[in-house]
Amino acid sequence: MNISKLLLVSGVLALPAYAAGGVPDSSMANDGVKPPYGYHAATREACKADPAKCQADAQARRAACQADPAKCLQERAALADERFRKSDADGNGTLSRTEAEKGMPRLARQFDVVDVNRDGQLSREEMRAARKARHGARASHKA
Repeated sequence: MNISKLLLVSGVLALPAYAAGGVPDSSMANDGVKPPYGYHAATREACKADPAKCQADAQARRAACQADPAKCLQERAALADERFRKSDADGNGTLSRTEAEKGMPRLARQFDVVDVNRDGQLSREEMRAARKARHGARASHKA
């Protein structure tokens, strides 16, 4: 497994722990909206320093998700809903481009793709549809 794939898997698998109050052994602040500045770089450095631990953590999380996939999906959905809620600064139930850029910068880069109805706002339904499409594409790619 190459390091970039390991880092991606490690980051994705750490999301439920991150949502529950931060990455274990992390001294960085966690506002729950986005990873703290330097989070990804710190994760990369930690994996470079101890790749076996990163791989073991990823394998343990993968095994837990295989044992109870519904729980993992529920945790990821809860994290996404919480991030959406915190990013929705005006509380109207949708994200403007500005709100997405501030609270969910990775989503903001795909704003025009996710905004299917082209109203300049992202609804939870549009985000769920995009997530389903993305996961469906991953599943068909593996087959």
